[in-house]
Amino acid sequence: MSFQRFDISPNPAGENKRPRFSAFRFASFSSVSRRPSQAPPAYSPDDTLATRNQLHVKVLHWMRIAIASITFLVSIVILACSASALRTYTNTRYHAEWILPLWPSTVDLRPTHALLASGVILAVASIFYLVAALAPTPLRSTRPLNLTFTILAFLSLFLTIFTTVFANTINTRLSNSTQAGTLASWTCKWQGFGSATPGRFAEICAMSTAALDLVILMIVIESFSVLLAGWGWWIGAKVRKEGAVEGKGEVTQV
Repeated sequence: MSFQRFDISPNPAGENKRPRFSAFRFASFSSVSRRPSQAPPAYSPDDTLATRNQLHVKVLHWMRIAIASITFLVSIVILACSASALRTYTNTRYHAEWILPLWPSTVDLRPTHALLASGVILAVASIFYLVAALAPTPLRSTRPLNLTFTILAFLSLFLTIFTTVFANTINTRLSNSTQAGTLASWTCKWQGFGSATPGRFAEICAMSTAALDLVILMIVIESFSVLLAGWGWWIGAKVRKEGAVEGKGEVTQV
């Protein structure tokens, strides 16, 4: 801030001259220091997501967590039902020396084994994704996490469809046979006979049927997982496109 003083004292010589000027400069009463602006962080579309899409990212993230958790729980139930049916069969089957065996000469256990394998694979896949999504690993970045979820979603969908078709085909083919059968086809024949039903056949039928029904339910869940995988790639492409246009912006990782 500056002030000026005019010196207009009379000239002793009587001469009319212009007034002299003396300038006094004072320091400003306050000064505002400004920190130099910092450049925004480098934009990496493969590892980060734009702030404007943060809501979509959070919804997608927790929906995937929910799907993986549901898959894990359902796979554990499938394992429990199949293992219980197989254990009950092992404890109740009669050997050749018995005159009236409860089971046919040939019991096809492939559908039960397929259900067991599906339960194990689904449980391992869901645990793997939960670890990748929640633990501080390199897979938490955008593109690796999308790729991981997509692979697991398609793998689980293919597995559940194959298991359903495989088990139902064998059960249907042996449903009318009197010399062979599966755990489900043979034990479920005795439904409706009341007290005449052999011991624990109703339990084996219920467990086998429940395991197969849950695998069919998993087809619906994994189909939704595939849709979530596509949504994740769409969000990633949108973020990369916006980053290429703007070239900067504050971004946040989920």
